[in-house]
Amino acid sequence: MRKLIAVCCALLLAVGVGVAWYVQAPSDAALREMAWERPVTTRPAAELWGSPSLLAEMVKSQEAQGRKVGFLLGSSELGQTAEDSAHPVRFFAENNAGFDLIALGGGGYQSLWATIETAALDECGALPRKKIAFLIGDQWFMNKEGCTSEAFLNSFSEEAFQECMENSGLTEETKEQIRARVEALGVGAQKVEYLADNSIVARANRAIAGLGTDGERRSLLAEALEANAPFEEKENGGAALDWDLLMERAEQEGAAACTNNPYGIYDDYFDTYVSDKPWGQPYEGEPFSDWSEVEFSDLKLFLDVCKELGITPFLVIEPVNGEYYDIQPYTKESREGFYGKLRTALDEAEVEYLDLSSHDYDKYYLRDVMHAGWKSWVEIDRALCEFYGADASSAVGGAVNADGRGETTAEQDADAAAEEMLEVEGAGKEVAEDREGDR
Repeated sequence: MRKLIAVCCALLLAVGVGVAWYVQAPSDAALREMAWERPVTTRPAAELWGSPSLLAEMVKSQEAQGRKVGFLLGSSELGQTAEDSAHPVRFFAENNAGFDLIALGGGGYQSLWATIETAALDECGALPRKKIAFLIGDQWFMNKEGCTSEAFLNSFSEEAFQECMENSGLTEETKEQIRARVEALGVGAQKVEYLADNSIVARANRAIAGLGTDGERRSLLAEALEANAPFEEKENGGAALDWDLLMERAEQEGAAACTNNPYGIYDDYFDTYVSDKPWGQPYEGEPFSDWSEVEFSDLKLFLDVCKELGITPFLVIEPVNGEYYDIQPYTKESREGFYGKLRTALDEAEVEYLDLSSHDYDKYYLRDVMHAGWKSWVEIDRALCEFYGADASSAVGGAVNADGRGETTAEQDADAAAEEMLEVEGAGKEVAEDREGDR
């Protein structure tokens, strides 16, 4: 009996603490107001990536003030802004290109995440022009099973999944495919059914069940929104963006960052991860050909969702460092097969894309061996300007100086995160090395 009383007391205490936290945390209405008042950021905190409703409030606030907003979905390359003024997170924060960019995603955020996120953003009204841009990571297709369970569970948002399932524009067949993939990657069948149930009773049950944890979530969202900024007009130099000059500056920044090797790899990465590799010795085994059909299927699901919802996607095929990949099983022959299959998938879906695969051997298109760098970003920035409606040849921007730039908040944040991103890049490189070892 004493044990039973103790258990009941513990449960009551836990519920009491949860309710207290729930009450003390900002209300949903307060969070929406914060998102409305502080809507400006090119790179929201990770907590906001999984809250399409608050992202939608940010978009609506900017739209109400006459600003266009576009989303860019991607992976770990979106967190790497150090020494790179053309990186979209910096570029669109510092230049008036006719629209504001919101970049979402991190390491391990792949096609299935983008599928759910896009449908959720649409359901919440965050895509008023029905457009979305998406960076495709070559490394996603190197693992036969596609996205790993660990990576997906790290990116999975219950709120985004619920909003996706509530989107009436999706067919039941497509929703079932999404549910099946979510289950296959580690979200329990009962939880999937629980989150996908849109009945009034189910929603009420979720609200009650969230009393113990929702307060913590809302507190984290409030902290994330505090990092945003109020709307302010960007200052500009009164001149059009000079894309040739921007490319020249990209060349200069790349050269300044890559001084200890001839491969266009920034110094710290080269010293830490690849300086001891057999450069110049082509891989002599059978070229890798087992590109993931699972990831291709997830990418097709993303394209199907866009088609069903009337969303126009813009995708980017990113290059890799050809000199490095040629000493791996991912040789030029291997990559040509992959790029060809990827282009075919996009062509069949009749979608727009920027193909940078021809730059595998061009310096400063990669900052390491797999992540887009200086020159790639200039081309991507220009394409985004064209896609989201600004005239890329005449978009008004901040003063572009090839010989220098001022310290910005985005740059300061990037410098602080540089060491962490170096570790992420090294972890990504291990995928290629693991494959090499298997051979």
